[in-house]
Amino acid sequence: MRNWVLSAWIAFVLPCIALAQRPVAAEKAVQSAASQVKPAQPNLAEMLESKVRAAWATFKKRDKDGYADFLTDDFQAVEADGDGERPKPAILREVEHSMYTDYLLQLFQVQQLGANYAYVTYESTFQFPQGSAARYRRAFIGELWTNRDGQWKMMRYQETPVR
Repeated sequence: MRNWVLSAWIAFVLPCIALAQRPVAAEKAVQSAASQVKPAQPNLAEMLESKVRAAWATFKKRDKDGYADFLTDDFQAVEADGDGERPKPAILREVEHSMYTDYLLQLFQVQQLGANYAYVTYESTFQFPQGSAARYRRAFIGELWTNRDGQWKMMRYQETPVR
């Protein structure tokens, strides 16, 4: 009888101990994965915010060649107009025909995704000329930046309208 009780105790207690330790291992795995995507170093965040602001200023001036310097050759953009993805040449044609007269950039966040990638998000408010169908438009922007040959360049641009 004593052997039976001992066997039953072992049969019930050992799985409970094993199950109790699994969440600790799973928690460590989650913490490890979360630590891989971390906020960017302050100097990287400041540098990328500065680059984003400089790119917007260059776009506003309709400087097509200057704006091209901010983009990778395989750059792709999706704007809020619903026309789908646009490659670098299509975006550079838009630079010359820009309709906004002013803009406000705010709420920057930079997440470093590895040694050579960072994801930048912010909010933009566009101002259009008087008499336009919409005088102001707000959008959330997400940009993927990559460090190629020591230079940070924008690789992807995604615009989501704010209603």
